[in-house]
Amino acid sequence: MAQVFKSGAFIQQCFAVHPLCLNLKSIHLPGGVVIRCTSCNMLHRLTLRTVALRVSAVRAIDDPAGGRDDRPASAHLEECAAAHPAAIGVRVMDVVRDEAGLRCGECRKMYDLEVVSIETHQR
Repeated sequence: MAQVFKSGAFIQQCFAVHPLCLNLKSIHLPGGVVIRCTSCNMLHRLTLRTVALRVSAVRAIDDPAGGRDDRPASAHLEECAAAHPAAIGVRVMDVVRDEAGLRCGECRKMYDLEVVSIETHQR
């Protein structure tokens, strides 16, 4: 049986040592997301309080319509994860402030996550 660690130390270590190996594995909104480290083969489950969307300046300039999209950030993240899951990676991880960030390389959207708890599943 796999061990479960209820600490953010493991994902913080993964992010510090090999950040490009952390990718979105699955999404279970509004509750949380699962991030997989391909280097150490651990699964990190982040239980979320909030999801916020930040669109990069380049993306805003590229939008010819210039219109506003009033959908919640979680809807954008779900859509992004369905359309191009391999392009979503972890851009920031701060277990002291209970914050994480995802970035989609395809559509350049950035997601700020307020984290309630982190569990690491060792396989």
